[in-house]
Amino acid sequence: MKLFYREYGKGEPIIITHGLFGMSDNWIPIAKKLAENFKVYLPDMRNHGNSPHSEIHTYDAMSNDILEFIEDRNIKNAIFAGHSMGGKAVLQFAEKFPERVTKMIIIDISPEKYIPDEKFFKKALNHKLLLEKLKTVNLELPDNRKELNELITLEFQNPFISQLILKNIRKNNERFYWKINIAALYKHLYEMQRKIKLTEKVKDIKTLFIFGGNSPYFNKNDKVYIKTVLPKSEIKIIPDVGHLIHIENENELIKRIFSFTD
Repeated sequence: MKLFYREYGKGEPIIITHGLFGMSDNWIPIAKKLAENFKVYLPDMRNHGNSPHSEIHTYDAMSNDILEFIEDRNIKNAIFAGHSMGGKAVLQFAEKFPERVTKMIIIDISPEKYIPDEKFFKKALNHKLLLEKLKTVNLELPDNRKELNELITLEFQNPFISQLILKNIRKNNERFYWKINIAALYKHLYEMQRKIKLTEKVKDIKTLFIFGGNSPYFNKNDKVYIKTVLPKSEIKIIPDVGHLIHIENENELIKRIFSFTD
């Protein structure tokens, strides 16, 4: 699949893959800072942003998309950074194509399976319920962006969720469309939660895991598996932030990435 992307800077390549409901432009401020030292690529993952839609939304498919992306640009190997779903996609890519990865930065996700429960959803977005509600939103009702804003803010009164949804809607030929593929994402939600099985092939890849101290995706028990399959890994915690580290503490995240890639 030919992914839409943005690029910044020049030098050693870094490819940054976003999370579920995200898109490349969420990472532009960080990419511009990293571009001082690197060539930064920000692809929109399949079924997100401006990239094509597909009925398939698996980590295997996403890792093949990443391979096609770097091969189209004659990139032999690169540093890969991924947040949440994008982090698991990077781990799957490394398992399949370890020779293409010089280093990995995995942001607020573990290779382990996570099982959302009531406690989890006190700190994280309930993707299942949100997608179910999005199915009921009729984008044929609003005629303009003002009416669209009113419709979404009425349906979703949480300002953060409203803005997240509005960023995932585009207008084409006087009609509004979803940037995300709601049906495919809903169908593959369990795939998004699954464990990424890593083998000896990745044991020599230097990896940095960065977790938010307040994030429900950080589980101390995951350290054992991480250190077993990736013995050259580091685990760092950024205190007082949740899952969206790149939004909540952009400067600290950039600082950690620069330190690891020196």
